[in-house]
Amino acid sequence: MSLEERKGILRFPKATFERLKLYHALLSQLHAEGKSYVLSEEIAEMLRITPEQVRKDFSFLETKGKPKVGYVIKELLDELDELFGTGVDENIIIIGAGHLGSALANYKGFKNIGIRVAAIFDNDPKKIGTMVGELMVLPLKDLSRVIRRFKVKIAAICVPESSAQQVADLLVSHGVKALWNFSTRILDVPAEVIVQNEDITRGLLGLKHMLAEKERIKAEELNSVKESSPK
Repeated sequence: MSLEERKGILRFPKATFERLKLYHALLSQLHAEGKSYVLSEEIAEMLRITPEQVRKDFSFLETKGKPKVGYVIKELLDELDELFGTGVDENIIIIGAGHLGSALANYKGFKNIGIRVAAIFDNDPKKIGTMVGELMVLPLKDLSRVIRRFKVKIAAICVPESSAQQVADLLVSHGVKALWNFSTRILDVPAEVIVQNEDITRGLLGLKHMLAEKERIKAEELNSVKESSPK
């Protein structure tokens, strides 16, 4: 029985699932450095969360830690690899051969998680036929053929907001089940289609807000010290 069948991937709280991805990245780094064991306190310190949160998140997994020894990194990694399907090769396609789409197509880290970019598409005649890394930019008329040939279930949308919904509709009509959306458009898709939004603008807004909050708190602390200092 697979981990998904034992646990049910959709039963993970969303925040826990997102942290599990962070744990996977961190554990992969520690494993590459030759480390065999890790304590929840060490993970917490590196990710700036509490040890209690780490242990709570890991309680959803089968791998258990040992007092004063911690977790076996390889065992945790194996379980997380199974959870995320990193050992199962999956072909994806990219729509949009601009700067972002080209950067994704050339990203070497995909091979470490079982992802292969099968093709990149664009509707700009000047880009069609040009090379992005080892891939030739294809016209959208070839979309159906490529999706069938490579059994594509995932597509990355790297087009302007004005075109994103039209591209999403086209992909869904050809049987794509999951959309990795890098546009700022909120996509309207059938309930069975999964959408992962990667809005860079919203990410930066979050960073700006957190930075402003840190600066505000620091300023308040400085003012408090000044006010409490002897005159």
